[in-house]
Formats: sequence, structure tokens, C-alpha cells
Amino acid sequence: MSSDETFDSALIINHQFELKGVLENVPEQIWLNTRIDNKLIYKNLLIGNEKIKVTGDIKDFPFNVQISGSKTQKDFDDLQDLTKSLEIQRDSLVQSYFRLSPEIQGEKGKEIGRKIRLIDDSIQKIRIEYVKSHTNAYPAVINLGYLKSAIPKDTVRVLYENLTNELKSSKYAKIVEVYLNEKISEVGDHYHDFEAFNKTGDKINFSDLIEKTGKYILLDFTTTHCGPCIQAAEELRTIHQTYSDSLTIVSFSCDAKKEWWLKSLDRDSVSWVGLWDGKGTYSETYIKYGVWAFPSFFLINPHGKIISKWVGYNKGSLVNSLTRFQNNKQ
Repeated sequence: MSSDETFDSALIINHQFELKGVLENVPEQIWLNTRIDNKLIYKNLLIGNEKIKVTGDIKDFPFNVQISGSKTQKDFDDLQDLTKSLEIQRDSLVQSYFRLSPEIQGEKGKEIGRKIRLIDDSIQKIRIEYVKSHTNAYPAVINLGYLKSAIPKDTVRVLYENLTNELKSSKYAKIVEVYLNEKISEVGDHYHDFEAFNKTGDKINFSDLIEKTGKYILLDFTTTHCGPCIQAAEELRTIHQTYSDSLTIVSFSCDAKKEWWLKSLDRDSVSWVGLWDGKGTYSETYIKYGVWAFPSFFLINPHGKIISKWVGYNKGSLVNSLTRFQNNKQ
């Protein structure tokens, strides 16, 4: 799940399948999935290099599949059991929304969305309590990284300091470490400097781009498979052509795989600065800027001050954001 990569596959023959391989970093979050009659069948795994057995019927996925052979998976399923009834309710609401006709999606959709948000709040509270009471379990560390902003920072620090050395050295705890030791970027702050590679393999310092160009920087955090990121590419091309005398676009890819990033540069006709550091969403740059969704944008002035930031994309939103800033500046 850290790279969105399909790294193995198998045919189901006589109701059985087998996958074999070695994971580089363990335990790893894996998405076991297939489609049957256009229905997505899936189960999230958290496993190391272990021999595990997955047993279940189609109707058992994702909440009632039986998995044996992995301690980390058992911990993961123990946490899921605490939220299972709520997750089932949430899934049912999401499905009911997609069954609505377009004419009634507006009002009915708002009510469904309100119910989903209430469920999400309840799930978050349960996970926070799990994190506090199961400090030295991998699912707790992973969720501490997800939920760090929803927990008082001094509590996050205590939980982190109580981790075993094994857990502290994991990529999951790295997110928490950076969060605790760095100032997460907000409007009004000076930018965080970082190093990354351009498409020709040269190592680039972000500070050099700001100092050498003397222009405003639109820093765009993106990924290859993000739908809104793909949609934003056309508008970014327009901005690159229209504002090139006063603004430089820098797209920072949070892809784990270099080949995906390079393909996306060609697909989206990226003629501005594209950078990648190979660490995906475990990148310190991603964490320091407080990115939690894609695309995320930061507007930085020639003196290195973050003067605006926003998340997401709708047609015209980038031009409107820059136009509003120009009007306010005038």
C-alpha cells in the first residue's frame, strides 16, 4: 500500500491460490484484491516474511476473512474488530450514495455525508484509544502516524518515546519522529528546504530554485494515480505559460516508484520542474509540509515565505487562487 504497486498475482484454481515472495521492509501493508462480476473483493494485510493462510468465501471479504500465521496481522485484525461494526455501516452508506440517481444526490448525499462523518469521528476515537493502550504494536504505530494531529503533541511524544527500538527504527515511526522534531509548515512560515532528483537524475536543492529564480514558487505535491492531480495538469500547463515571468511551478512526486513518476511526467506533458526523492509518503519533505491529501499546493514568495496553501483541485481552482492572491496583493 505504500507504493500502490502490484508486485504479485495468482490465478484462483479449485478455490485456492498461492503467492510467494520476499518483502524488503517488514512488516508491510499489502492490499489483497480481485474483482468478481465487477465487484471489488479485498482484504488489507499487515505481514512480514511469514507463511500465512487466508481462508474465506466471497461474502467474508473484507471483514470476516480468517488469517493465520502472522502476529502483526493478528494485531491488525484485533484493531479492525473494534471498529468492524462501524466500518460495515460506513461501507453501506457509501454504497447507498452511489445508488442514488443524480437528481437526488445533492440533498440525500448531504445527509449520507453527515452520517459518514459521525461514523468517522467514532472510528477515530476508537483508534486513538487503541494507540494509547497498545503502544508497542505495529498497527498502533501506523495509526499514530495517521492520527498524530488529532492527539495532543505532548501525548504523541510520550507514546513515541515508549516505543521499542525495533518500532522506532521502522518507517512507520519515522513519520512521528519528523512530526515531533520539525515545525510543520503553515502559512506565514519559512519554507522547508529539501533535496530531490529531477528527471535527468540531477540532485536539486529546493532553496536553489527559490534563490536563483527570484520568483514566486507554486509547490505542488502530487502522485501518479491521483485523479485530481491528473485533472490539474492541464491548468498547471496554462499557469506555467501565463505566469512564467513571475512564478515557477515545482511538482514534488510522492510516488515510491521512479518509473511511475517518469511516465506521469510524459503523460501530463510536464514542462515545469518535476522532483522526486523515492521515499513516497514516508518522505521527510511530505511530512514536514504537513501533506495529508493530493494534490496539495503551497504558494511561496521570492523571500521564501509560505503565503498560501490549499488542498484539492476543481477546474479553474488554481487560476482562481492565483488571481485572488494577485488582487489581494494589489
